[in-house]
Amino acid sequence: MWQTQLQQWQQWHQIPAFLTQLNWPQWLAIAGMSSAISSIVVLLVQGLKDRVTHGRERRDAALEVAISLEGYARVCRAMMHRADWARDELNRTGNREAVKSAMLPAFLFPEKIQWRRLGHRVVSDLRDFPARIYAGREDLGSFADYGDPVVLCEEVSVECAKAARDALALARETRKKHGCVPWRPGAKDADLNRELLTFISAAEEKRDARRNRQTMSVGPAIISEAAGADSRIALQ
Repeated sequence: MWQTQLQQWQQWHQIPAFLTQLNWPQWLAIAGMSSAISSIVVLLVQGLKDRVTHGRERRDAALEVAISLEGYARVCRAMMHRADWARDELNRTGNREAVKSAMLPAFLFPEKIQWRRLGHRVVSDLRDFPARIYAGREDLGSFADYGDPVVLCEEVSVECAKAARDALALARETRKKHGCVPWRPGAKDADLNRELLTFISAAEEKRDARRNRQTMSVGPAIISEAAGADSRIALQ
């Protein structure tokens, strides 16, 4: 037993000698370098994780914006058909109540959209859109107070088509800038953008033709009135 205790004492006695033989500055340098490398790796991994998370949240916010704009474009197209119905109903029955249902739809982005995830310039362009829609509604509301109901229905259709066109353009640009998948509409909406452009072009031509007719009708009336005034002056 005393031999076992002697061996243990000799082993413990050799440990300080081993520690004194170590190159402590070198080992400390290696340990410090390993700790620094570990810290850098952890920071890089965390930064990459945060970047991936930020990118995903950014795409989710952009997708919410695009979906709301595309949904608004569909609502505008439905209102275009309603305005056409209101105009036909007015011509058929003379009932002005149908015209009251024709108006450019209001638009607001969903409150849950995380705007801070999107770029400042993108947010500026997007948030300007509801303001433009509001201004368009105000103009149509003023025209409804004194304008021709038939012309009002036509103006509502045109403004709805333009709003839908702009909404689709903003949605398409938002998806593209933020890496979202392109919009894949169903069969009903496959040609929506082309239909809107065709309708707007035809409506602009019709509006120009109406203005030309009004100008041509006003011109002879002014000439006739001027001639009558000259005749009265001559008789005096």
